[in-house]
Amino acid sequence: MKNDLLLRLKYSLLYFIFWLTFFEVARILFLVYQFDSSQNCSLPDLLASFVHGFKLDLSSTAYLLVLPFLLMVVRSFFGGKWYSVFMNIYFFLFLFFAISVVIVDVELYKYWGYRLDHTAFNYINTTKEMFASVKIWTILKQLGVGALMFAVFWIAYRKWIAPVIRNLKSGNFTAAGVFIFLFAFLIIPIRGGLGIAPANVGMVFFHKNPFLNHAAINVHWNLGYSFANLNESENNYKVVSDKQAEDFVKKLDKSDGYVEKIISAEHPNILIIILESFTAKVIGALGDERGITPNIDKFTNEGILFTNFFATGDRTDKGIVGILSGYPSQPTKSIIKFTGKNSKLPNIAYDLKELGYYTSFFYGGTIDFANIRSYLVNSNFSSLVTIDDFDPEYRTSKWGVHDHILLDKVLSDLNNNSEPFFSVVFTLSSHEPFDVPMETFIHGRDEEHRFLNSVYYTDKCLGNFIKAAKKQSWWDSTMVILVADHGVRNPGNSPVYALEKFKIPMIWIGGAIKDGGRKISKFGSQTDIPQTLFSQLNINKNYPFSKNLFASESRSFAFYTFNDGWGFVTDTLAQVFDNINRRLIIEEGEGKSKTPFQGSVYLQRTYQDFLDK
Repeated sequence: MKNDLLLRLKYSLLYFIFWLTFFEVARILFLVYQFDSSQNCSLPDLLASFVHGFKLDLSSTAYLLVLPFLLMVVRSFFGGKWYSVFMNIYFFLFLFFAISVVIVDVELYKYWGYRLDHTAFNYINTTKEMFASVKIWTILKQLGVGALMFAVFWIAYRKWIAPVIRNLKSGNFTAAGVFIFLFAFLIIPIRGGLGIAPANVGMVFFHKNPFLNHAAINVHWNLGYSFANLNESENNYKVVSDKQAEDFVKKLDKSDGYVEKIISAEHPNILIIILESFTAKVIGALGDERGITPNIDKFTNEGILFTNFFATGDRTDKGIVGILSGYPSQPTKSIIKFTGKNSKLPNIAYDLKELGYYTSFFYGGTIDFANIRSYLVNSNFSSLVTIDDFDPEYRTSKWGVHDHILLDKVLSDLNNNSEPFFSVVFTLSSHEPFDVPMETFIHGRDEEHRFLNSVYYTDKCLGNFIKAAKKQSWWDSTMVILVADHGVRNPGNSPVYALEKFKIPMIWIGGAIKDGGRKISKFGSQTDIPQTLFSQLNINKNYPFSKNLFASESRSFAFYTFNDGWGFVTDTLAQVFDNINRRLIIEEGEGKSKTPFQGSVYLQRTYQDFLDK
């Protein structure tokens, strides 16, 4: 019994090592094929691609162990050669598939510039055209490389792993228990560790050079991930012709007329502070009477408050893209999770860096969550400050370091940055579980009271930060944009689709802001930030779904999406629509629109743009 258990463990270890080795060899082959790019990278950076990529290699290997481990439990009770026969077939088929992916990927990358994903299968119906564009020598070369790889790894399997499988015995109940445990344990490497963020492609991104980040990607994991997150190839939200939808959105997002200048500096420093979960429902200046945001309320007296401002979606990954790229959210997908798509988005950081701004991003947690790292790396920030840049003793929050520590770091770094700078700060303490390092201000242990207490803490940290920033030499030429990443259901447990859930604060303050103490009532959303900002800088950039909130003739509207639904709100009308049931959930206002489903047309156009990227 004992010897048989050891034999099973030996087999599992060999199988584990085998596939890890395969994935490392695949990465070496990728670097060899992309020699022109590889030779421009330092050896430490190339080696780092193996270190960072190991996370997804481990996850991929764990996936491959799921079925063998599960059947190993069954094998403990039933004898015969069935397990050995099955594993030979299983291994043969997957090795053939895995090598096929490798030899296609290493060649296609030269032309596409990104690792193989589901996009390649969009051309499966045009096989003739695909092969017509590939030289016969290339096909023969790839088939030769694939055959060589298959022979080497198949021989290795037959020599070291297959014999061990054949010697396994049945009736080992101890082994069954061990492999039930090991089967359950696989969830850890599959999801990328014990952290909060599950495995995603962006977690292996580590360098400003996109090629090194691509080298770190496990192409098999990437392919599976892209299919698991595959959006429809056809636009299921189509309600009018594509031309009608395109014309409608262009007209809606036009920013004509007189543009009021509200900044006094020609090239101001720009600081965007994204406030985790800061719903408009807790802001005193927007009607709340609990006194939870005294500092933000004070800021509205010296800055500009946008009173009808909305989040584009309901999650951080959608909010960041809305703020920095002016891009609307999708009802059931998030473009940030599609590395190939998010790399094609316009970006404030990218555009300002090209104009000479020093760009930086600060977050006290991990940016591996929801593939955010790939988006930020593609945004070309000069500096990314994350949880790894703080001493472990400061990581007392479940998500990382608390906001007062983060903002102290921001102030210190800004004082040492060159000007003009563009910096984005993302807070985290007002995220669940809402444990903050201060004496409780809002008492109550339920989720709503703990959330309110955490908001009060972040507001306090923000107040201290702005107070200190006003003493710095760069303050007089700086504008600060305070905006939430998304709203939340609390306080009040608003429905998931409700307008009040998506309404968030945005305040512009700073030494570079003139004529403060005003309110802008025009309806807008996070997607309007880029055009509104760039118009103040006299910069013309293309953000097709963004409008200028300071343009006298720009339309007053906001659009958002929730789980397969949308909201569309103007000065006179508010509509919320359920795409699944094809019905309006809410319709309020003085008069119902002559185009009753403006939101559906807007969604059709934005989703088609998402599909086309």
